[in-house]
Amino acid sequence: MDKKRRKKTSPTTNKILEKPINSLYSITTLNQVSEQCGITSKKHTFLETYGSGTFEIHQFDGLSIMMFDAVFKRDIVIEGYIPDQFLELSFLIEGEQIIKIEGLPQDLIYEGQECYFLYLSAIKGTISYHKRKSFKEVKIRMTMDFIKRHRLDAAYNILENYSLLKVKDDFLRPLCPKTQDILSEILTDQRKGLLKRLFLESKTLELIALKLETPDTSKAKTATQSDHLIKKLYQTQHIISSDLSIQYSIQQLSKKVGLNDFALKKEFKQLFGKTIFEYATELRMKKAKQLLQHSTKPIYEISELVGYKNSTHFTAAFKKIEEITPKVYRKSKKMG
Repeated sequence: MDKKRRKKTSPTTNKILEKPINSLYSITTLNQVSEQCGITSKKHTFLETYGSGTFEIHQFDGLSIMMFDAVFKRDIVIEGYIPDQFLELSFLIEGEQIIKIEGLPQDLIYEGQECYFLYLSAIKGTISYHKRKSFKEVKIRMTMDFIKRHRLDAAYNILENYSLLKVKDDFLRPLCPKTQDILSEILTDQRKGLLKRLFLESKTLELIALKLETPDTSKAKTATQSDHLIKKLYQTQHIISSDLSIQYSIQQLSKKVGLNDFALKKEFKQLFGKTIFEYATELRMKKAKQLLQHSTKPIYEISELVGYKNSTHFTAAFKKIEEITPKVYRKSKKMG
C-alpha cells in the first residue's frame, strides 16, 4: 500500500467534522425486527434528510454482522467510544471513509475494494463519509467469547498480531476474488432463523480463514510493486464479474480503474494467470452452463445474460470451449 498516500489528510476532513453525529441509529429509522432461534435481525432505513439506503444488523452468540448500503446527501461524521474488546473484519465494497482514531497521529483513508482485520480495545474516534458517494460495507464484529469459543487467539495469537496499535496504518488490504464471492453470498442470502445463524457463522469463519492463511504473494510481487496497483487489478476483476451481460473493452476497463491499456493487460495476466479475455470468457461459460442446467431460459436469453448479443456467436464460443453446443449440453444434463 502506498503509505505516503495513506498518511495524507483529506482536504475535506475539516469541513466534515463540523457537526459530528454520535450514532448511526440517530440518522436512521427502524423498519424491521425479527428474533428467531437466538438471532436478532434489524433493518434500518436512513432518514431522508441525510440520504437514502439501508443499514442491517444480525446479532447472535458474540457475533454482529452489519451491512451498509447508502448514499448520503451531506458530508457525515460518526463519532463514538466503544469500551469493549472485539475483533473486527471490515470490507468496503464501494465508497470512501476517513478514519480518525485517538492515539494514531494521522487520518486513515479507507477506500472501496479494501478490507481490514483488526483487534480493537477501548477505541475512540470518528468515521467520516462524503456526500453523493455510494457507500457499501460489510462489517463483522466478534466478542471475546466468540474468539475464545473458536480458539482464535490460542491458535494464532490474534490479539497481539492484529492489534491496531501494532499494525498502525498498514492494515488495509485489497479485496481478493474469494472474499468478494463470500461477500456476495452474505449480501444476497435470504435464510432466516437457525439456518441464518449457521450460514453467517460459517461465512465469518471462512473469511477469517482467508485472512489467516499465509498468502501466496509471489505472483503479486512479480506483477506489481505496490498494493495500490494490486487493488486496481482486483477492481478490474470485480467489474468484469459483477455484470457478465456487459463485454467491456480493454480501453473501457483501463479508464474505469485508471491504468493504461498495456499495463492493465500485462499486470492482470501476471496476477491472475490468464488474459482479461480468457478470464471473462471462463466466467461467461461457467454462468452459461449453470443457466442451461438449472433454468428453462431460452438459449437466446442466456446468451444475452452472459454478454453475447447474438446467440450464434454465443453458440460458437460455447462449442469452441465445451466441444458441444449449448442445446446438446442442456439435453445431456437433463438426461443425466
